[in-house]
Amino acid sequence: MRRARGFTLIEVLVALAIVGIMLTAVTLVLPDPDEQARRESLRGWQRQAETAALQAQSQARAWAWEVGPRSARLLQRAGDQWLPAEGALGAWLPLAEGLSVTGLELDGQPLEAGRRIVFDGVPPLFVLRIAEGQRVWQLSGQPSGLITLETGS
Repeated sequence: MRRARGFTLIEVLVALAIVGIMLTAVTLVLPDPDEQARRESLRGWQRQAETAALQAQSQARAWAWEVGPRSARLLQRAGDQWLPAEGALGAWLPLAEGLSVTGLELDGQPLEAGRRIVFDGVPPLFVLRIAEGQRVWQLSGQPSGLITLETGS
């Protein structure tokens, strides 16, 4: 009697199950590109606010951070008016897709998006909330000049 060569159905199914488990493990470990874009966008906004605070302190003149519903930019005071900061600092920095400003408070008072946070002398106390669906992040400015980014649920 001649023996058949090849794999049995059970051997093929076991091999497919092992490959499936391995692919699932790899997929769970890989970073989500959308999540990375959100983090970079939020960190960019944090750096923008920090730049305004540092420039105001080092140049001893007022700087402002103009926050819109989906983008922000830095402004410098020139006489009695505000002008976009020079170079890339004055360009609008958009939020990542899906993120939007849901709340802005300055010294405990609510402000509308599109308003300016002015850094002159003592840094202002502000809270900026950015959301995507149920997830909320908060940028907070302290009178010490420290600007923190806290992730919410």
